Amino acid sequence: MKARYSTSCVLAVVLVLTAACSFSPKQREARFLAQGKKLLENKDYTRAAFWFRGAIQAAPNDAEPYYQLGLASLAAGDRSAAISAFSKATALNPKHVGAQLKLADLLTLQRDPASIANARNRAQAMNAAFPNNVDALNTLALTELRLGNPEDAMTHLELALARIPGNVASSALLMRAKLAKGDVKGAEDAVLECVRKSPQSVEAAVVLGRFYLVVHKPEQAEQQFRRAIQLDPHDGRPLMDLGMSLFHAGRQAEAGRVFQQVAALPDKTYKPVYAIFLLETGKRDAAIQEFERLAAADPSDRAARTRLVKTYLLAARPRDAEKILDAAIKKNPKDADALLQRSELALQAGRYQDAQNDLNLVLHFSPESAEPHVILASLYAARGEALSQRQELSEALRLNPGLIAVRLDLARLLIASKAAPTALEVLDQTPEPQKHAIPYLVERNWALLAVDGRDEARKGVVEGLAAARDPDLLLQDAALKIDDKNYAAARSVLQEELERRPGDVRALSALVKAYDLEKQHAGAVRMAEDYAAKHGNSAPVQNFLGDLLWRDGRLDQARAAYLAAESADPAFRPADLALARLDISEGKLMPARQRLAALIAKHQSDPELWLYMGWLESSDKHYAQALDYFRKVVDADPQNVVALNNLAYLLASQTSNLDEALKYAQQVKQMAPDNQGVDDTIGWVYYRKGLYQPAVTYLERAAKGEADPVVRYHLAMAYLKAGDQRGGAILREALKKAPDLPEAQMARQLLAETTAKSN
Repeated sequence: MKARYSTSCVLAVVLVLTAACSFSPKQREARFLAQGKKLLENKDYTRAAFWFRGAIQAAPNDAEPYYQLGLASLAAGDRSAAISAFSKATALNPKHVGAQLKLADLLTLQRDPASIANARNRAQAMNAAFPNNVDALNTLALTELRLGNPEDAMTHLELALARIPGNVASSALLMRAKLAKGDVKGAEDAVLECVRKSPQSVEAAVVLGRFYLVVHKPEQAEQQFRRAIQLDPHDGRPLMDLGMSLFHAGRQAEAGRVFQQVAALPDKTYKPVYAIFLLETGKRDAAIQEFERLAAADPSDRAARTRLVKTYLLAARPRDAEKILDAAIKKNPKDADALLQRSELALQAGRYQDAQNDLNLVLHFSPESAEPHVILASLYAARGEALSQRQELSEALRLNPGLIAVRLDLARLLIASKAAPTALEVLDQTPEPQKHAIPYLVERNWALLAVDGRDEARKGVVEGLAAARDPDLLLQDAALKIDDKNYAAARSVLQEELERRPGDVRALSALVKAYDLEKQHAGAVRMAEDYAAKHGNSAPVQNFLGDLLWRDGRLDQARAAYLAAESADPAFRPADLALARLDISEGKLMPARQRLAALIAKHQSDPELWLYMGWLESSDKHYAQALDYFRKVVDADPQNVVALNNLAYLLASQTSNLDEALKYAQQVKQMAPDNQGVDDTIGWVYYRKGLYQPAVTYLERAAKGEADPVVRYHLAMAYLKAGDQRGGAILREALKKAPDLPEAQMARQLLAETTAKSN
């Protein structure tokens, strides 16, 4: 959770804006930049960012405010926002060396070679434009190291050291380059030379100490860290390194004393170090006391309060966390941080309205903040309101385009709702530096596959797999191979995925598909049974086998698989729901009711459980109760096609509310135009309204292929009412296959009436 500006900060900005209205945009920008830099120097990163945004408003086409905003975001730990700000700065001024190098440094942290190559290109351009800039040479060397070119890195570093002998950053990178080549002695010599040239440098002593840690010489490392501390007892870096080296050596008591010393430094960054040490060493109560002390010592330190809240939650003390936040909000009703955190607590507790109330307040006080929209999206997701979830994610992206996780969530949601072209548009608006990250490539490939963009998806899969054997990339590779009918290669990829990540049911499902396409379904089932036997403790695998066996009509074996899933993980809800569904299908309504009632007792506001109860009540001929459950689902999720269709069908079959039934059915038709079940519902509504010709039109569509016997009965009756003699033949065929359905009695009666009239 990031800290936000205080009311006093807002007031100060308003006063400056009022006073500065007579100044030119350049003068206003200079004022905002000066104030922001002062706050940045004092490590007040959130308020600094606020002033830098004011500078951007004053001079939106100047790169410098974006660069400073990037520095503030980076210092605050928001790497995504920093990348976005530096990218904008370099777009406005490609020769802004600071922004280019900072962006390149961040890109080198990515896993994929394309991002690192992008970083190298930027560093090369800066080195060419500013040949005496040692930072450009260092960044260029770093990119070469990340790309596996230590010799090229050493060439750049030797140039840098020739220009600034003893430069610590260059010496540290030269050490890394020599270590990458296996030259331990050369690496040590590089750092020792740096220490010789700068014997009073704390940074040089720290680098030498870290080198000794890398080459497993902890005694020498400790000596260097202690020397650095003697040089400057107030520098937190050597203290932190010494504490960590003692901690990893098992000398916890000594490490604790060092971390206490670090926490006593004036720099706020180090204040929580000792409390974190206590938490990591299992001394939770002592850690909580330390976090409480820090929060009480500086009530204005929102970061300290946030750490205390998070620690209370780790200790399963949500009420204490909420008390802290309630007190903060009572003191300052505009405390956006506290409101956001309290909304998250309410969301986790299922108190959706309380969460929404707090988030609405945050948006009132901070309308340009993206974070409340992200939490609102989670709230709507919990409620099952997919459309509202999409809107909130879109708004969060509008406010902060660099939120890559939000962008990917929105893309997934769009793909799931069959809006893959829109998902592609959203993904293509991703800031350039993020476009080579594995998660981005994965999601874009899924969108491309959904719109039949296989050639482009292949390129994305190749690029991604060159960087990592990611599970989604392997699945995409297998899917493309299946499309190419290269089933053996697809199975090989899927088996690799199952070896890497046992229990990945997506890979199992794709394997079954590959077998089926080769007309080897029996082999697919044997494979799934063998795999499930080897992974008896995996509830998802057992559940997958149950679904496969059920589709094959092997209900007893399916039930055994579901029970095995339940045994492997009693909290695995899909198995519970599958068993309830199986009970309903077999007419075992009492055990199904007991199972669903137990689930609803745990999850009282879950629309999925209401949907199952609706099916159960309908099967038990409790139609009024079934309608109530389906209405509850639709109220919670107006886009739920299954609930809407069931509601429309029950209204048509069991009530006289035919206009309402038709309204719901047509609504479903808009959302699922190719769903044959929806065609059956609309056709049946028209039949009940006495509009037989439109009924025939829809029911003919519904009956294409292997239609449900109920649909065949509906079509037969519509034909008979419309005077089409085909109805009799279809009816007799349906009576042979399913003579015991309620629709069978209706159809027999209609056939008798029709025959009597014709005679």
